[in-house]
Amino acid sequence: MEAMKCFCIRLERRRTMKYQLSEQCYAIGKTIIKPDKEFSFLAYLITGKANILIDTLPDRTASMLTDEIVSVIGEKPLDAIILNHSEEDHSGALPMVLQQYPDVPVLCTEACKKRLMSALPKANFHAVKTGDAVEYGEYKFTFYETPGLHWDDNMVTFWNRNNILFSNDLFGQYAAAEPPIDLDYPVDTLLKAAERYYEKVFGSASQSEKEVVLKLADLPIRLIAPGHGLIIENEFSAVMELYRNKIE
Repeated sequence: MEAMKCFCIRLERRRTMKYQLSEQCYAIGKTIIKPDKEFSFLAYLITGKANILIDTLPDRTASMLTDEIVSVIGEKPLDAIILNHSEEDHSGALPMVLQQYPDVPVLCTEACKKRLMSALPKANFHAVKTGDAVEYGEYKFTFYETPGLHWDDNMVTFWNRNNILFSNDLFGQYAAAEPPIDLDYPVDTLLKAAERYYEKVFGSASQSEKEVVLKLADLPIRLIAPGHGLIIENEFSAVMELYRNKIE
């Protein structure tokens, strides 16, 4: 497996960014960094023989997202969109992305498909379930439904080639940084931000819903790419231990 490369491509004054996580993977997002608030919204673009977008961003950042996609892949097609959750902060930019790439398949859970079909009746939705896997180009992705964490339509996506879990809300934190990775972020601050997020977003989930996380822990994960907060690489074990302690 290739070594991961972490270097900043562009940070704008408006706190929108494109960050290259590896030769094939970019994080595209927006950060909010204030004295009393830290938060981020992250989508991911995987490039190569196939180009895959994992999640989108809020509607107000839709034009930025489509511009950044084009800046990376140029005139090449977008081969698939993987949508882990239908909430607006992850799907708001989907209509504009589909205007740019109208025939692209959108892979999501059946509940996610049902929630979005009325607003996007012409979208090429494909429902997936736990254990389903797809291959595009040289890449393989496996899906795991996580209902209740935090809506009934949530899922996570495991990128088998690089052992990255695209976790959407799961493992998110009330945190932000530029670049958006835990490399130099204080671990105590990260864990507190992850715990606050867990309590707010997942605290009301049932025990059986929460225990899905323990099954995910058996995957050979080396990095978590969430929809909010920081990308977790250095402190993966610490964050997973936090979740274990909350669940067991």
